[in-house]
Amino acid sequence: MKTQNSPIVVTGSAAQVPPELANQLGIVILPLVIMVEGKEYQDGIDLFPGDLYQKMRTQKIEVKTAAPNVGQYYECFKRIIDQQESDVLCISLSGKLSSDYNAAIDAAKMIADENLRNHVTVFDSLRAAAPQGLLAVEAAKRLRAGETIEDVVQYLMDARHRSGLIAAFDSLDYLAQGGRIGKAAYLVGSALHIIPILTINDEGIVAPSTIIRKKGNIIPGILSILAKETPGFTRLELSVMHADAVEEAEVLRQSLKELYPTLDIPISEFTPVMGAHAGPGLIGLGYFFEKDK
Repeated sequence: MKTQNSPIVVTGSAAQVPPELANQLGIVILPLVIMVEGKEYQDGIDLFPGDLYQKMRTQKIEVKTAAPNVGQYYECFKRIIDQQESDVLCISLSGKLSSDYNAAIDAAKMIADENLRNHVTVFDSLRAAAPQGLLAVEAAKRLRAGETIEDVVQYLMDARHRSGLIAAFDSLDYLAQGGRIGKAAYLVGSALHIIPILTINDEGIVAPSTIIRKKGNIIPGILSILAKETPGFTRLELSVMHADAVEEAEVLRQSLKELYPTLDIPISEFTPVMGAHAGPGLIGLGYFFEKDK
């Protein structure tokens, strides 16, 4: 007989789910790994954004990242099943950006081979950072309300295309070094002073949305893209992000509040594992919306 316990959502630290919200919804956050000058840290546990970005601004340091491996995912899934007797819905980083999805899939197969009462379902968000987190939060709320994992996955198949990331980068060098540059590769090394605004497309790949030539146009550019990407919304969730750019992020939030005065719009500092690929100076936002069918 299948357990009646509510399924548990698992997602990675790159999703930037606020700890208090994760605790409230029972979301399990698995830390990604970041290596600075060969020393290994757990994202958000023993390395924090401000420390990393200051080093990146003042020193030439080698920074690498890694998704949780199969063993770490297996241990996480097994612990949840053993302790809470719950099924698991794992919402991963885009499989086009990280090995995160494949590691979770392999761990889920290991769980299935043990013929336990509970099961693990892995869903590729095709997203990263705040939009991945917004999908995880939405999934957790729906599961707690009594929806099945099958129903929630069916919902997410469409919902992930109503979520997105819009980010302005000071430099594309970090993204290029980490191999996550995607369809924006042609912009690297441009002799022109440009500020690219990037998104993650429906294939889960980094792609350019527009190019800004003056810093004063960054926020209007982000707002314009948001309006274009969320036509006819009936519900809108926003989360402002930055990498060592607190003042600019606050200006972006205030600009959003003028347009969407009823929304609660949090600001979060880009988690180190994401900031390693973005570099300091990034500002942007994650969004998720609903609309009438």
